[in-house]
Order: sequence, then structure tokens, then C-alpha cells
Amino acid sequence: MSHLIATIEGIENVDDLNIVTFDCAGQKLQMVSLELADEIQFGIKVKLACKATAVALAKPSRDVQNLCSMLSYSNQLKVEIERINRGKLLSVILLRIGSFSLESMMGTNAVERLSLNVGDEVIALIKANELSILEVLHD
Repeated sequence: MSHLIATIEGIENVDDLNIVTFDCAGQKLQMVSLELADEIQFGIKVKLACKATAVALAKPSRDVQNLCSMLSYSNQLKVEIERINRGKLLSVILLRIGSFSLESMMGTNAVERLSLNVGDEVIALIKANELSILEVLHD
């Protein structure tokens, strides 16, 4: 489970559906939620959680410059690969976003197909329904 610290920048709601917008290390994130605690308000800092299996990666290519603009993922974070733990079937990729770490888990064949290497800049893709607020941080 990856944890990111973010500040709430906006909350939109219709009936019981909420879309919360965050700033995390200067990049925008969005979360979809059916319920929000009363303490979830504009301007507060929170700890977000996301499973490693919910983080997909896209590697920019000269052939497909605007791939991310054609994807429905609302969370597209520019990250750097810090470490790759290759297993026989699965690999865990440690990503750096500002001062935070994010993990992605995928098949080792995908790591090889994408030619992922430490130091590569990639795009981490996270569906808005895969983020959750783990806790409110009180400074």
C-alpha cells in the first residue's frame, strides 16, 4: 500500500457522489467517493492510500506523444523510477513523486516489454476510485 500526503484543493458533490481534488507534490490528483467524513474540507492535509496493483505505468514514446491525453485516467502523475524489484512473474516498481514514494506492481513481462529502467521518467496512472483518504493530518 502506497501513502501520499496531499492537500485538499476542491470538493464537488452531487447527491451522495463526491469528487475530491488534491495537490500532491505540485501535481493534481482526484478521488471519487460516496461518503466523506465531516472533517474532510478544503485546505486540510490528508494521507492518501493506493494499492500497488492499482498503479499502471505509461512510458512516453516518440511515436505516441499524446497517449496520456487519450486515456480516461484522471490521475496521471509524472514520476521517476527509483527501484525495480524483478520477480520471476511479478515485479514491484518504486516510483518517486516529489519527496514521496509510490509503488506499482505488474507482470515482469510488462516491465520488460516497456523496457523500464531505474531513472526513467514515466507516467503513473491511477483511477480516481482507487484512491482513498487514510487519515486527516492535524499539523
